[in-house]
Amino acid sequence: MRLGHHWQPEDIHAADFAVLGVAEEDLLDSLPGGPASALDQWAITSPRATCLVTEGHTWSYAQVALSKNQLAANFSRLGIKPVQRVVLCLENGLPLVSALLALNQIGAIAVILSPRLTDFEQQKIIDHALPIGVIKAATELPATTTEQVAGSAEAGLSIHGLKWAPREVPPEIQLVNSGSPIAAMIYTTGTTGAPKGVMLTNQNLMFTGFVSGKLRGMTPEDRVLTALPLSHAFGLSAVLCSVLVQGASLYLEATFSAKRVIKTFYEQGITGFLGVPAMYSQILDSHQGEMKTFPALRFIFSGGAPLDLKLKSAVEQFFGLPLHNGYGMTESGPTIAQTRLYAPLSDTSVGFVIPGVSYRIEPLSKADSGVGELQVSGPNIMAGYFRAQTLTESVIKEGWLSTGDLAKVSEIGTLEIVGRIKELIIRNGFNVYPPEVEAALMSLPEVKQAAVVGDRQAGNESILAFVEIWSDHRFDDEEARKALKQKLAGYKLPDRIQVVDALPAAPSGKILKHRLTINGLDRGVD
Repeated sequence: MRLGHHWQPEDIHAADFAVLGVAEEDLLDSLPGGPASALDQWAITSPRATCLVTEGHTWSYAQVALSKNQLAANFSRLGIKPVQRVVLCLENGLPLVSALLALNQIGAIAVILSPRLTDFEQQKIIDHALPIGVIKAATELPATTTEQVAGSAEAGLSIHGLKWAPREVPPEIQLVNSGSPIAAMIYTTGTTGAPKGVMLTNQNLMFTGFVSGKLRGMTPEDRVLTALPLSHAFGLSAVLCSVLVQGASLYLEATFSAKRVIKTFYEQGITGFLGVPAMYSQILDSHQGEMKTFPALRFIFSGGAPLDLKLKSAVEQFFGLPLHNGYGMTESGPTIAQTRLYAPLSDTSVGFVIPGVSYRIEPLSKADSGVGELQVSGPNIMAGYFRAQTLTESVIKEGWLSTGDLAKVSEIGTLEIVGRIKELIIRNGFNVYPPEVEAALMSLPEVKQAAVVGDRQAGNESILAFVEIWSDHRFDDEEARKALKQKLAGYKLPDRIQVVDALPAAPSGKILKHRLTINGLDRGVD
């Protein structure tokens, strides 16, 4: 059914806890101690059940636990101690999963980096994280004897496809007392300035893994497919940790290929898929005109970027399933809100705030009724930014995280994200929210993706739009503007629309607006 007047926030709240299977006051007590503990529980109760399928190989829960235990022993032999940071610069795969879980087992902190970052970007983060060492993929696996493995921790790592690069023992860093050990650090994508290392605790990861997994109806029988990088919170906690907590099977791709994903749906009987909007767009683009049926598939979720209504409708027609939406940020572990399997939405709101999380909307002005900055509080909120206490205190005050996002609540209580405060465009005294303009652009049949930014002028701002066009269409600026005038007030119309081959994006699929250029010139956004 589609959500209407029959469902109200209080109904959703009651239904959520029925789905979770625990009372609200017992929620935190029902969580595993951390990702390694979650794995071990299933390795004991269902050792032969499939845990991970990646790179053409299948590993049971017992096998992944064994790999984790072997690496944990080698990490301890290397002298890695609790709270020390270790950089994991690895693609999705068993080595990354096992190393992450092994570090969690010994109480060390995994700093997860995408190897697709440039050397400069990697080094900037490594220097800031002050790790005891860096782990990368071994370029080749040496012929290692049993005696060598027994005598050398480095050799022990090599048989797992890992290469250890030690660094100077870092100075002891006094970390915030969050009440739960810090499990991982994820560096957020920024435009300028020093890197921001988001410290996520065991509680953050397990809370998101438990709640988001339960709300998707995930069980040990589920086979979940994703190509989301584990170096991002969406892939790490909302997918990997959900699978580990629920005892499901994770089909993990290192890179995204629309044709390979569709093939896996059929061959492996995938029951759930999670991706960013750009992935769904590529699936449609690679199977134009084809109608598909996926008998085993029961849920598909989008997150990590705004969802366009035209794309949502096309995806739902293609799969024959509701495309669910969600919202969050790295600092919130990441999930704040998501739509429910039992109450899908026909719009592109991000659904209701998840159980256990509180929210409030702080008005910025009286001009925009109901619109304000979204602030959230709950077990999902980060411990803080690493080595940035002042910055942490500026965004977390008395337990409330300021998201920097503008939001409002719909008539039925769902959360609607209007835009980023920093991306708000003030044109001739009027507030212009980029997502609204982007949605209008995306409604044009020829537009595949769109990004809108402001360009500061003397005492004003102009509106710049960048569009990516479907391969079988052409873009006519004059016709596009005629269509936009039917959807947008005059002050919201772009001053310029530039067609680009591809919008710059992070490995997670998030569009990097600060990298957009006009005719090769930086547009000067801070």
